[in-house]
Amino acid sequence: MIHLSSTQPFDDDPTSEPYGVDGNGVPTERRWVGDLPVIVHQELVPESDVTVHRGIRCTTPLRTVIDIAPDLSRAHLAEVIVDCLDRRLFTVEEARRRLAQPDMATRRGAELLRRHLLL
Repeated sequence: MIHLSSTQPFDDDPTSEPYGVDGNGVPTERRWVGDLPVIVHQELVPESDVTVHRGIRCTTPLRTVIDIAPDLSRAHLAEVIVDCLDRRLFTVEEARRRLAQPDMATRRGAELLRRHLLL
């Protein structure tokens, strides 16, 4: 699955480098989809981290928090986590299980989430 993100603004200067790496070390590419700037994160995402919302395949709320964690301030990440827990988008136990899986061992966003959840 290729993950599209419109949460991070980017410089729309056509001479700037469109390729980069996100806070988790994942290759990215800046693109325009219509008039919407997006950052394409190119990595394989396990099916367990994929859901369907209104007919569109996307990452689960938990995986999304892991992915965006390095790009948020500590305070904003804490707010996002509390909001997700309050809305029952995932539980602490679900996060604990997912963060314990091998592919999350060295992922920066997973480590930040572990710290906030005190795991």
